[in-house]
Amino acid sequence: MKSYANIPTKYGVEKLRSGFGLISLLGLIVVGTGLILVSGMAGAIILLGLPFIVTLLAVLWSKPKLALWGSLVMGFLISGISRYISAPWGLTLDILMVLAWLIILLNKEVKVNWKFLKNDIVIFSTIWMVYLIFEIVNPAGNGLVAWFYAMRGLGFYQALSIPLIFLLFRDRKDFMIFLNILIVLSLIGVAWGFKQQIIGVDAAEYRWLWEEDHHEEHILHGVLRVFSFYSDAGQFGASQAMMALFTGILARGPFKFRTKVWYAICAVLFFLGFAISGTRGALAVPLFGGIAYLIVNKNFKVLLGGLTAIVLVFCILKYTFMFQGVEQVRRMRTALDPNNKSLSVRLDNQRTFGAYLANKPFGAGIGTAGFWGARFNPESLMANTATDSWYVKVWAETGTVGLLIHLAFLGFVLGKGGHLVMNLKDKQSKTYALGLYACIVGVLFSSYGNQVFGQMPTGMVMNMAIPFLFLIKEWKPQKN
Repeated sequence: MKSYANIPTKYGVEKLRSGFGLISLLGLIVVGTGLILVSGMAGAIILLGLPFIVTLLAVLWSKPKLALWGSLVMGFLISGISRYISAPWGLTLDILMVLAWLIILLNKEVKVNWKFLKNDIVIFSTIWMVYLIFEIVNPAGNGLVAWFYAMRGLGFYQALSIPLIFLLFRDRKDFMIFLNILIVLSLIGVAWGFKQQIIGVDAAEYRWLWEEDHHEEHILHGVLRVFSFYSDAGQFGASQAMMALFTGILARGPFKFRTKVWYAICAVLFFLGFAISGTRGALAVPLFGGIAYLIVNKNFKVLLGGLTAIVLVFCILKYTFMFQGVEQVRRMRTALDPNNKSLSVRLDNQRTFGAYLANKPFGAGIGTAGFWGARFNPESLMANTATDSWYVKVWAETGTVGLLIHLAFLGFVLGKGGHLVMNLKDKQSKTYALGLYACIVGVLFSSYGNQVFGQMPTGMVMNMAIPFLFLIKEWKPQKN
């Protein structure tokens, strides 16, 4: 006679499940109560967000691409959200990208071909990240915590996202999703910017301007420099200028008429967004990006005309007072004044850094300059000397050695990328590549005046645009 003593019955299984369910419910109640008691409202929010987090993890487990798309979206939104709800929103980018890597490594159903990581761009970004890790032991630094916060925008996001693009985003449709996300979020940025200019800023933005001391750089002669939901007006202007250039190039491409009209409308709207930002440094985006577009497109007749137009605009701004009644034109004109106080201060700051870094070939350490320097060592010379330029920041924190490595990587992108674009045969693919290349060039040149390349959302856009540029050559030709 068989013994069924050790075989659970259906009734027994149901009781077991009920028991586990009750224990889980009690556990959630205990943990939730603890969170609320210890963390107050923050704990309650975490508890309410648990179902969302579990659902998100379940979705990402089978679709890790969504993690990187989420990082791109959050790159646009984190500055705006932080004005309304104070939280470490920047860490969402880290979490999403690390999750994408963990899923690729742990989920065997996600198929990737690791040989795609054997390319120059991944190697360069890895070398740069290794150098940043080496900077942990820099004796002049502010410690591990400051290094962690500061190195993320400097190279960590790049080291995570570039390989992910090569592994997961190899098709044309992936690039089109990327492009559409950029256009939609940038259009929302334009709409929010015009809301600020026409209706005015809301209570949270007013507090950010006045209580957090951002009014001096955003309200000039009683006129608001529009910043939308971006980190500041400089980033808003540079991002809008980049998108105006991108969509303007696409509007000239071999697409259907309605598609070209759509891109042209977007280009006009983005140009208006750039204009209301009052950002002088962002002028470099359409200027140098446009020149790069004409060179790699081998359109030397138009290049000559474009250079003539540039010289004409320069002469109008430099030697006349035409359009002086327009605030944006007045502000652009100051960029050409050799006696401009802003320029003098920047040059003085660079001389200060030069003297301080004379015996520091590896720099003063990551997290010693700018915002993080002011937070972790507010009395230091590094924290009290504005870097302004992205390249000055890299030089100050990583030294001459770090700057050379970084410039070598960027120079390689420009050189090899330009050669790749010039040799593309498919007209549609070449148009997309021209747009990407022009934007990358424009952003790199504008980063001399501002920290555009390392700030969100432009930093995340560049981290994805660079690998996409080198993947376009693998697309299959597509009919109009």
